[in-house]
Amino acid sequence: MPKHFDADDLSVFLDWVESFEIQSGMNDNEEFSGRFFSRLLASYDLDTTHHKLIQRQLDFLHRGLYTGYDGYVPKECTEKILTPLARDLIDLGWNRSLNQVKLKFGELRFYLDDRNENYEKRILNAMIEWNDKKS
Repeated sequence: MPKHFDADDLSVFLDWVESFEIQSGMNDNEEFSGRFFSRLLASYDLDTTHHKLIQRQLDFLHRGLYTGYDGYVPKECTEKILTPLARDLIDLGWNRSLNQVKLKFGELRFYLDDRNENYEKRILNAMIEWNDKKS
């Protein structure tokens, strides 16, 4: 996550993580993200929105939730793509563990540890839907 980030995007994304109880990502640990968030916290004044969001990410780290350290997406993608995707995957039995979600070269990427054909089909449909919305 860059020092200058869109607080709105991150806030909506963190709400999504919390509401669906999305579990830790591949680098959600003290060695990687914990040090990073702690250093980043020191660069913002206490009363700023950015400081509060980073503090929330650090709290997620300690609670075992996905922090967004490995990636997060704009609020439009969270609201229109990730929310229905999470509902559908949970209905299919997903354990809510997420390695990473991000936009790479403008395309949505959503990576799970759990390899399941039904999950992968639904994720592929979500990626296609997002990529079609951009066109």
